[in-house]
Amino acid sequence: MKTSCIITVGREFCSGGAETARKAAQLLEIPYYDKAIIDETVEATNLTEEVVTHHDERPVSYADLGGFQYGALWYNDDPSLMLPVGMRIADAQFNVIRNVAERGPGVIVGRCADYALKEHTNVLRVYIRADVELRVERAMRLYHLLEGDARKLVRKTDKIRSNYYRYYTQKDWGKMENYDLILDTGRIGIDAAAKTIAALAESNPF
Repeated sequence: MKTSCIITVGREFCSGGAETARKAAQLLEIPYYDKAIIDETVEATNLTEEVVTHHDERPVSYADLGGFQYGALWYNDDPSLMLPVGMRIADAQFNVIRNVAERGPGVIVGRCADYALKEHTNVLRVYIRADVELRVERAMRLYHLLEGDARKLVRKTDKIRSNYYRYYTQKDWGKMENYDLILDTGRIGIDAAAKTIAALAESNPF
């Protein structure tokens, strides 16, 4: 094990953020958490994977607040209080992320992990970006889409992630002041980005 810190990775859609995070975890020989966050949230909430995945990294919608989407009102410990399922899932994910951080070093992708661990010491907060044209090309290749559809998907997914981040953190997604390190994979490549994250984490200046 080459680091003792937790690395959180926010990422623009199709920027290669998840791949960068996975490679950094491999270089550091520490756990990588992405789909695992969903799996543990399913276990914690007793909801189906379909429901958790549907609400994953999405802000609470008007439909949720009205209780119409996925039967969306969830009773809290106090029966007089009700929370939308999307909010309950986000809260459960934050708890999962905190539990993961207590286990030791790891790389956690998305889900406002930087916010969930705001009271946690020894956290490296990373944001991965790339030029939109490169991301559109990547979306076309990965999802077999026409350019127009790929562009819409990139724009829509970025907006959802940005709104989700703002909803729970009251901060702007991707703004420099919210992160320790911002990397452009379009400029330096995924491998170089992963090596940069690993080197900084290994030096552990936190």
